[in-house]
Amino acid sequence: MHKSKEKYREIIIEKGGEESEDSPNRGTYQFPKGMNKPIHPPIETHFLLPPLPPPQEGEKPSSSTSSSGLRSMLSYPLKVRDSLKRLGKSKSMELILEGTHDPKDEQIVQSFRKLLFLEDQLPAKHNDYHTLLRFLRMRDFDLSKAKEMFLNYLKWRKNYRVDAIQKEFKFIELAEVKKCYPHGFHSVDRSGRPVYIERVGMVDLYALLQVTSLDRFVKNHISEQEKTLNMRFPACSIAAKRHIASTTSIFDVKGVGMSNFSKPARYLFMEIQKIDSNYYPETLNRLFIINAGSGFRMLWKVLKAFLDARTLAKVHVLGSNYLSNLIEVIDPR
Repeated sequence: MHKSKEKYREIIIEKGGEESEDSPNRGTYQFPKGMNKPIHPPIETHFLLPPLPPPQEGEKPSSSTSSSGLRSMLSYPLKVRDSLKRLGKSKSMELILEGTHDPKDEQIVQSFRKLLFLEDQLPAKHNDYHTLLRFLRMRDFDLSKAKEMFLNYLKWRKNYRVDAIQKEFKFIELAEVKKCYPHGFHSVDRSGRPVYIERVGMVDLYALLQVTSLDRFVKNHISEQEKTLNMRFPACSIAAKRHIASTTSIFDVKGVGMSNFSKPARYLFMEIQKIDSNYYPETLNRLFIINAGSGFRMLWKVLKAFLDARTLAKVHVLGSNYLSNLIEVIDPR
């Protein structure tokens, strides 16, 4: 396998067509002569979108056309954190990062805050409006249930030493992992949310377990969730000039079926689903599952039983004709 060059380390989505799933040329991209086929070429390679007209004279280019800086922020969130520390927070930046508070939400967050404070269960680090609101929303604003969920979250963070992960955990095998588990962030959607992509159909679990362990993979997932909350969302908020607190995700499941749901796959699915649902609630805006064939649809009947109703409402399972749905949400430029 050829090694990918730096500028091609993006994740792609294959455009579905009418060919059969067994066709060897289905969705294949022809690279120019003399260029090695990258492992993860840019997403635009396989979107195959119709060409866009050039901007008219005097017309301002789309903000997404100049997204290289934002893409860098998504790829290197630690650099963003350091930059924000150096710059400090201006009043306008604070307003953007905090966003507009709904009066009804503000009232119930205050009630939730008091409830936790009276029981000495409100660490300053987690006493921000949006964190508390996420747990309230996940429990339909039931204070008692939200409190139980929040306390379990604090206990998990302590037992799993989540705060130490960013300082101590080094996922040095990431480059090798991405060869057998293509995934990552790529730019933003039309609302400024970060776009996360996984090519599930290309996952090779056997190869994955040769370069890392399931525990280390899960720990890296937690590390990335922390980066998303603390770096990616603030970076996207500043770029969009509005509060951003959720992602748009795309899973390409071409060729995935019941046979792919092996014991290691079940473990990863259950563990990551539990972590995201219980400890990082309400951080998903939408999930597009694309290239879903009959095999995956059978598997989906099993998987969706483990998802809560709020998450299921955000999932869109699409076949090969998914492009128009994605273009509604993601600017092809």
